[in-house]
Amino acid sequence: MRSILITGASGFVGRVALPSLQQAWPQAKLHACARVIPQGLQATNICWHALDMTQATSVEALVAKVRPQAVLHLAAQAHVPTSFAEPERTWAVNLHGTRYLLEALARHTPQAIVLQIGSADMYGSSFQNGEPVQENSPFAPLNPYAASKAAADLAAYAHAHTSDLQIIRVRAFNHTGAGQSPAYALSGFARQIARIEAGLQAPVLEVGDLSAQRDFLAVQDVVAAYVLLLQQARQVPSGYAVNVASGQAHRMQNLLDLLKAHAKIPIEQRQDPQRLRPSDIARVCADNQRLQSLGWRAQVPLEQCLQALLAHWRWQIAQEISC
Repeated sequence: MRSILITGASGFVGRVALPSLQQAWPQAKLHACARVIPQGLQATNICWHALDMTQATSVEALVAKVRPQAVLHLAAQAHVPTSFAEPERTWAVNLHGTRYLLEALARHTPQAIVLQIGSADMYGSSFQNGEPVQENSPFAPLNPYAASKAAADLAAYAHAHTSDLQIIRVRAFNHTGAGQSPAYALSGFARQIARIEAGLQAPVLEVGDLSAQRDFLAVQDVVAAYVLLLQQARQVPSGYAVNVASGQAHRMQNLLDLLKAHAKIPIEQRQDPQRLRPSDIARVCADNQRLQSLGWRAQVPLEQCLQALLAHWRWQIAQEISC
């Protein structure tokens, strides 16, 4: 491939994906999009573009200029609490931004490969029977974020059947790693531990419902799946759906215990009612046989990933203290 477009490239997954895409396609020009171009991320063969996904004319102009052969569509408003506070922006970015992108691609580069990155949250109530969900499990979203991503997935399905775009509809389950926002549970826990170790917080972790079970991957394994799907996109029908997940559910308490085991001092925990979500599902787990059938296997042990996450926050807190 000569040209690859990555939306949401300045985000958590995007920053990990860029070097992996460079390694997989060293001759390709990578066009990285972000609402605000970040400082210090310039690299050879990466061209940064400021792009607001809610502006149809801006999306159209960029696609017409770049004419990518492949697209990794990561851009999203992905924070569930924010989706309740700002539903209009959530729908504008997640659904309409996806529509604008697909429509522009169909006009200007109709043979492009598109990875539409969706979320496990789209399955919603389908998790309630406790079984691993398959790609044909129904969408039953329980929050504005999930609903907007489900709508975007269906828009991608329609384009797969009404255009020549080669679309894969990814359902990404939980993932974490160094660089993730502390708004997400495991990164938030790691940040609290680092602050406690630095004497900036009492030795008590504020937590939500830790009885919940979630299907987690290291972000590196998620990105490896995306690269593999781009490489093999022509081998599956357009509109193909794939769960990107470990296929195993972990209790959040067990994952927190792994983090606490690497803390330098004893730490207690206390449930914070503000961290509880009324619509939380008890167990989230994927059937990942489709992904495994393409040759993907997880490579990064979750404990190793959590150690790296904690090390990142120790470094980050040390930087904040020194400023």
